[in-house]
Amino acid sequence: MQREYLTKLLGITGFTVVTVEIETVGRRSAAILTLEREEKLAVCERCGQKGDRIYPYREREVQHLTLWQHLTILRVMQYRIVCPQCGWRVERLPFVDRYDRVTRALAALVHELCKVMTVKAVAVFLGLHRDTVKDMDKEALEKLQKDRPLDGITTLGIDEIAIGKGHDYLHLVSALESPRGPEMLYVGEGRKEKDLTRFWKWFGKERAQQLTHAVMDMWKGFIRSFKAHCPQIAIIYDKFHIIRHLLEALNQVRKEVLRQAGGTFRGLLVGKKFILLSRQAHVRGKAREALYMLLAMNTRLLKAYLLKEHFGHLWSYRSKTWARKFFYGWVESLKWSRLTPYKRFAAMIEKHLDGILAHCDKPVSLGFIEASNLKARNVIRRAYGYRDKGYMKLKIIQACTPWMNAFHPWSFCNNVS
Repeated sequence: MQREYLTKLLGITGFTVVTVEIETVGRRSAAILTLEREEKLAVCERCGQKGDRIYPYREREVQHLTLWQHLTILRVMQYRIVCPQCGWRVERLPFVDRYDRVTRALAALVHELCKVMTVKAVAVFLGLHRDTVKDMDKEALEKLQKDRPLDGITTLGIDEIAIGKGHDYLHLVSALESPRGPEMLYVGEGRKEKDLTRFWKWFGKERAQQLTHAVMDMWKGFIRSFKAHCPQIAIIYDKFHIIRHLLEALNQVRKEVLRQAGGTFRGLLVGKKFILLSRQAHVRGKAREALYMLLAMNTRLLKAYLLKEHFGHLWSYRSKTWARKFFYGWVESLKWSRLTPYKRFAAMIEKHLDGILAHCDKPVSLGFIEASNLKARNVIRRAYGYRDKGYMKLKIIQACTPWMNAFHPWSFCNNVS
């Protein structure tokens, strides 16, 4: 009767638990469940046909989901069969892949746990080797990436992050508008025009012709690559990269004022970089009081700060004509100022103004690209570095794609034997 309960709880169709033993495997106790098939029929591993002539081949042990505190090992006799179509073949076990030493259910659980735990933690928790855990998670991610739908994508976003020391970069390609919502599509190495060739080959020429807009920074390699593979695309320059250039200009002004300052004002200015570069709405309490005191003591710094705050209104316009008027009005306010870094910034923006104002025709949510950049860095930091670059890229894609990163630890119970 107890074995019938275990058979029912195990849930593997066509097999019955006949014996249960408790043994020690390494430092963990393990429950060894011996299984027998209910019918004397076996399925060919190649074509899936049933063969009625079966012969013992080998006793196979595979690890299954943990039973309380015990590791669970399933022990089953695997047979050779005479297949009507393929001849002599080894039978296919429905609950385990051909060469695996774990069941499909355990492999699915490993993949889910790796979304919220490190590989090492999952290995310790389930009593597996860390390389085994990594290989199972990588295989599942590769299958998801290979089979993922790419139809219906009209807007792409691209950004780069620096990894390690030196000039090593990864480029991150995202779908900002797709039937599944914003998602990360591809992670590749480098940021030159030729480095994006693999992405376009993977994405496909027909899909590239359906793209209408692309969001990126003002890096020439990205611009040339997109124009070469989809000439019809309209490029929108990313707001966050433009604001970053503006903040660098404000910081240059702060340094110039600091060099010229003396006495009490110099002491007040030291250590105030971040409250100057932050948006005014995000500065509160004592930090805001210090900011107001600082701006009241220097008109040059005050003007630079107010111009920085005012420039963000450029993205509130839905008419290119009025947005252009706003920009040239902003530039006009620099005419009699001594803000040389701001004038250089304005000259750079004027060269790329058409791409910046393209947001008026296509209001795209630009925060996903910057959020993906941060998530990618967190993935690398959490692992303290990856030995396998391919696995690292897949983990970044997973972390930045909501439908891939959703944690459903027991969803596989309904579709995995």
